[in-house]
Amino acid sequence: MRIRKLAAATAALAGCLSGIVAASPANAAPAAPKIVGSASCDEASSSWVVTWTITNGGETAVKVNQVTAFPIAPITSVTGIAAGDTLPPAATGSLTATSTVHSYGPATETRLNLVVEGGPAAGYQAAVKLPIICGTPVRPRMTFESRCDDLLVTATMAASGYAVPLDLRTDGKSVGGFVVEPGATRSQAVTPAPARPLVVEIPGVVALTEGRWARPSSCDSYSSLGRFQLFAKANNRDVAARDQGELYAHGANRRDPDLVFEFFDVGGGDVALRAQLQGRFVTVGSDGKLRASGLRIDGDAQKFRIVTNADKTISLRSELNGKYVTAERAGLLPLVANRTAVGPWESFTRYTPETAPIGILSYARDNWVSAESAGKKPLIANRPSLGLWEFWQIEDLGNGYVAIKSLVNGKYVCAESAGTKPLIANRAAVGPWETFKRIENADDSVSYVAVNGKYVTAESAGRKPLIANRTAIGPWEKFYDKY
Repeated sequence: MRIRKLAAATAALAGCLSGIVAASPANAAPAAPKIVGSASCDEASSSWVVTWTITNGGETAVKVNQVTAFPIAPITSVTGIAAGDTLPPAATGSLTATSTVHSYGPATETRLNLVVEGGPAAGYQAAVKLPIICGTPVRPRMTFESRCDDLLVTATMAASGYAVPLDLRTDGKSVGGFVVEPGATRSQAVTPAPARPLVVEIPGVVALTEGRWARPSSCDSYSSLGRFQLFAKANNRDVAARDQGELYAHGANRRDPDLVFEFFDVGGGDVALRAQLQGRFVTVGSDGKLRASGLRIDGDAQKFRIVTNADKTISLRSELNGKYVTAERAGLLPLVANRTAVGPWESFTRYTPETAPIGILSYARDNWVSAESAGKKPLIANRPSLGLWEFWQIEDLGNGYVAIKSLVNGKYVCAESAGTKPLIANRAAVGPWETFKRIENADDSVSYVAVNGKYVTAESAGRKPLIANRTAIGPWEKFYDKY
């Protein structure tokens, strides 16, 4: 046996729990035993062999009621000490025990806990660090199979391996688990958590691997109508499917994947929406709230009728209760299907991903660019918060060029008089004056070059209108257009 001895000895005394009332000498708890452990690597078996020396803390023999080694069996086995044994007086010597821990990962720890008669219920404990992987451990081979309604987790252990308990966890919570024996294969199906990895752990030892559920394309029997973002008229924000699945009109960054929904034609004039990040269908609950929770389309709870409004926005009417979806309290509360008529809170605009309106933030004063007087006056970077006048749609013209359209009046931004006058949002179509070269800077900001080859600047640090008259990029010529 090839043994590599480590200087990994740890002495640990687990004191009695606080708050214990002092007892008379006749009923006093026994003195805490001294427990010392040292570990050696048996490379041939890829196991740590830990030798424990347990010495009575006094001269009165005490009975051992319980012995526990961690990590628990079947990974760890203990010999040399067991419940019912007697710990002799200190003067007569110590007990020696051995625990064997199969090495599955680095930086693990093994512990020995003793409960003795008359001692604290929690017992006395010592720990030994196992800093490296010992030998070449035999680990289970893990595979993941995404199915329409679940994630199938399969573990296969080689015949030369050891029985291993596996814990399946999502968001720090156990959602399943099993023991895989040598030469065997075990599987378990778990309900996938939205946009969260499933972590496979050997409890208390190591995280082996993780897998994610991805909806198989074969599960979709309906035709896709495309992926879109929903821009809420209620507060000029994108609808987002949050971590717990609830939908809010809170989206702040148009590039976030939780803002994207795939629309499906489910027949009869209805559509279903699937949240891209969670991979689940938007479902109307009994409380009317919308949640990205459905693994499949199984009824009216996932079906909506699109109603086109006079202002070219759309509204969604739930087929479950016949009510319109609203951005409750102007978007402060989750989306809910509970309205009988359409107003601003029930109105949305569909955009292809990353094309929804955004705010443009000036680097100069950390203020938002505004279409002053609803576009009747030149652009100026002087707004501390976002309103309708501060939203823009950036249209990709190709080759790094863009056009910028104001949301408030639907007009394109123009470098008036070929850039000799301030920028203003007053053009119905895109021409050379309405075309800008978008430059991405190293600090994640952007700059815009107008038709005259000059950079757009927030003149006087935003105190004056934007104008394209600079030959170099400084703080006044930097903007953020991703939000």
